[in-house]
Amino acid sequence: MTVVLGRMLTGRSGTSGLLVRMRTECLLGVAAAAAPTHVYHIVFHEVGHWMLDHPGDYICSRRTSSSDQREIDAEQFAHQLQAHVRAGTARHRDRQPPPGRTALRAAFGARHHLCADG
Repeated sequence: MTVVLGRMLTGRSGTSGLLVRMRTECLLGVAAAAAPTHVYHIVFHEVGHWMLDHPGDYICSRRTSSSDQREIDAEQFAHQLQAHVRAGTARHRDRQPPPGRTALRAAFGARHHLCADG
């Protein structure tokens, strides 16, 4: 399945993230106005809905009910994934990564021969 990640114009709707699953693609949208520090969390939250196999599509906003168990689960997933990525990035901060190696690859402990660029 192809994952398409992009920014979306939301106007005043308050929408921060979007997950739409189709037969061959999964669309992940992040509000264009989202602060750079918040973008990863929004993406991780939407991926949480997907990985936790929550049914349907999701449009998340500041007004989304915090009592919805699926939203709570997606939030916990996002926080745990973000902590894992930060820990991995910190572990590899002192090393000079090969060209093209991302913090996300480093966070998951990917080996050089498994992440060769090109």
